[in-house]
Amino acid sequence: MQRIRELEAWSTPGNLLPTDYGKDLAQELWSFGISPDIYLGLNSIPDWTDIENLRLALASNELTIEDFSKFCSIHSLPPSPRHADSANKFLEYSLGRRLAWIHLPENSTPDMLQGLIEVLKGKGHVVVDPDTLMVVN
Repeated sequence: MQRIRELEAWSTPGNLLPTDYGKDLAQELWSFGISPDIYLGLNSIPDWTDIENLRLALASNELTIEDFSKFCSIHSLPPSPRHADSANKFLEYSLGRRLAWIHLPENSTPDMLQGLIEVLKGKGHVVVDPDTLMVVN
């Protein structure tokens, strides 16, 4: 069995992307020759997890209810932290959004990862190591 290095592609804060953006980006990367086994694009579908993540971010003062209310007003979203769409969009705008899982075979060349990082960087995204939460350069 081949060992895999797990990484993630993330959008940067300050953006709101279409729901299907992660999957659409994956299709684009696949057309450049990146294997679907390596780059697994994700949709952003609001659900109870967003509500819970927002609750935790508010409780820890990582985010504020004032900023949440202001964001909802600007974007015509219900101003309730218990509304999944509002929570999802505010978290994405404030912290960024996971766009894909990257399953990089341990024996892959450094050029493969560097090329992927450069393509994503060119689109305003970053590659993150989920174990350390550090951006991979």
